[in-house]
Amino acid sequence: MAKHYLLLEQLLPHSTPSDVKRSVHTKAEQALKRFNGHVPDWLATLPKPSLKVNVDTQLVEQIEHAIKHKRAVSAELYRVLYDEAHWLKFAELSFYNLVEQGGVLMAQFMVGQLHDKCYQMPVYRIRNVHVLQKNRREPSTEQLKTLRSAINKGMNQECIELIVKAPKHSAVNQGFIELGEMTDKQSIDEKNVLLTYQTIDTEQLTDELLKYAHWLEVIKPEKLRQRIVSKLKVATANYL
Repeated sequence: MAKHYLLLEQLLPHSTPSDVKRSVHTKAEQALKRFNGHVPDWLATLPKPSLKVNVDTQLVEQIEHAIKHKRAVSAELYRVLYDEAHWLKFAELSFYNLVEQGGVLMAQFMVGQLHDKCYQMPVYRIRNVHVLQKNRREPSTEQLKTLRSAINKGMNQECIELIVKAPKHSAVNQGFIELGEMTDKQSIDEKNVLLTYQTIDTEQLTDELLKYAHWLEVIKPEKLRQRIVSKLKVATANYL
């Protein structure tokens, strides 16, 4: 069965939905463990598929520099507070690692001097990073446990390919509202565009999409679209 999953991953056509590809890829990785680390020759010789994402290379380089030289940084983080999204400035952050989960690049860090927990956040929700002439915080064993908890929590959240239809003049199309890592943009008529994002399916994302539902339409994934429809029906019923 392990061999079948490994073979299936390589034979999937390009038209296969991304969520199916990710599911098969996960099972293929688990299958590799069945080989005790041995990669079959036919698998080792095949090129690895690459994910098309737009990455701010300068931002990533700054974070990597801070990690390598154990420096603290200041930065702005994209947070949702009381159903409103804001870029919040943090005077001191301590980055420890960059990891990729389902095609989304994640940063692991601690906040300031008073917070005891470690956190994880997609890199696309970080901006205006400035490396400080100050050493970063070094977490204790107990604090690292909170980082592992954050990682595990993040892994439990499903990575999705989000496709939305939005007006060309909208804040989403202009880049003022970020729904994830944009991977594609297509003009469909004189007034509208289709935007594709690589992002994580969270309740926070659902809430953000609901706020824009009067001018933004979720096209895919279908289950997220139906979740929005269900919430809108409940909201409509409150006003009947």
